[in-house]
Amino acid sequence: MANTHAVMSDMRRSMNRVERARPIIANLLNGGEIIPVEGDDNEVCKLLDMTCGTDYLQAYKDKGLVWGVASRIQTVKRGFKPYNTFTVRKARETGATTEYEKRAYAIKHGGVYPFLTMQAYVDENDDFLSVGIARTTDIMEFVEKGYAYQNHTGKQQVGQAAFYVCRWNEMQNRGYKVQIWQAY
Repeated sequence: MANTHAVMSDMRRSMNRVERARPIIANLLNGGEIIPVEGDDNEVCKLLDMTCGTDYLQAYKDKGLVWGVASRIQTVKRGFKPYNTFTVRKARETGATTEYEKRAYAIKHGGVYPFLTMQAYVDENDDFLSVGIARTTDIMEFVEKGYAYQNHTGKQQVGQAAFYVCRWNEMQNRGYKVQIWQAY
């Protein structure tokens, strides 16, 4: 029960952060409406969240466009600069299916996956330092071409994981479109 409470608390905190970042996200994506999927009890929302990794929908109702957005927000310690990277879990200590495996499978088999991936960095006061948004397929291709480097969670962290790291500026240098907002 305590674990469920912690997960719900983290989810609410993340949703509050995204809510505060709406002006930044809207600017990067040229408007539209951000609709939360994560944490909604609707069966379709649960499928999008739990199966497809979609946390939000970005809707342009006047244009008839809607696409999924995966979201990750990381806190950076005071005095440190944000990493300005997209991170994609490659392996988990538990052996659970990772976001890399889910997205690679969905892309290969024509399944639903988040069209965009957003990664943001905040300081310890929850002030936004940077936000990056790219097409999920571009991030996956960047990984598959061997441009990403691999990293691992610190030994002290509970729930060990290996992940791919895609630097925003390196993606741009290789011709991928990455929308970036920075506070500094």
